[in-house]
Amino acid sequence: MPYHYSGNTQVEITTLLYEFLADTAVVYYKTHAFHWNVEGNNFYGLHLMFEKFYTELWESMDEIAERIRALGEKAPPSYAELLKHASIKETEAFPIGQIMVQQLRADYLELAKKAEEVAAFADAHGDLATTDMMSERISLLTKASWMLQSLAIS
Repeated sequence: MPYHYSGNTQVEITTLLYEFLADTAVVYYKTHAFHWNVEGNNFYGLHLMFEKFYTELWESMDEIAERIRALGEKAPPSYAELLKHASIKETEAFPIGQIMVQQLRADYLELAKKAEEVAAFADAHGDLATTDMMSERISLLTKASWMLQSLAIS
């Protein structure tokens, strides 16, 4: 074990990260699928925004998986295995652009809430690296949520 956590703390942190990674993967794919399939008056703006968001999500997935590895655990061996740990649901349809915006906003807020939970646990146990990583995720997710909310108002 690379750290000095007491009891099961390290396992608990990696479990939380694993679950966060799973939810991030669901939201990543949903955002990417919406990017591919958005239509309507605001097609170009949404298409570009969704691309920016899924790129950020993809990059964060690598960082989260590498943090799991740094804590001495294995990253998921398959997408199917990873999805078993997700609580955010996949989409089964392609709604209109405005509904895509609303769904993603809700998902990003849910991910931010989960990042806050991971950060709080990690911080309480002295894992500053995980706390810092989750703080960055919270900032990006709440900013994305705000941008999506701004679209919904217009």
